[in-house]
Amino acid sequence: MKTSNNTIVLETKFSTDRSIGAVWLTPEAELILRRLRAQTGLPYKQIVSEIIIQAEPNIEIREVE
Repeated sequence: MKTSNNTIVLETKFSTDRSIGAVWLTPEAELILRRLRAQTGLPYKQIVSEIIIQAEPNIEIREVE
């Protein structure tokens, strides 16, 4: 869920410390990633890693019941 003030909201019912080696993208996210790859020539891993690192300060975690 994204709010209009540039804060990215992640609603969660639990947390986990499992390591992630690969993730499945939604079709929309995959199209955006492919477009960014075509525009920059950067590897997918680098694009996704940079987006996560730069977005982290704008993420708000909300616990839901």
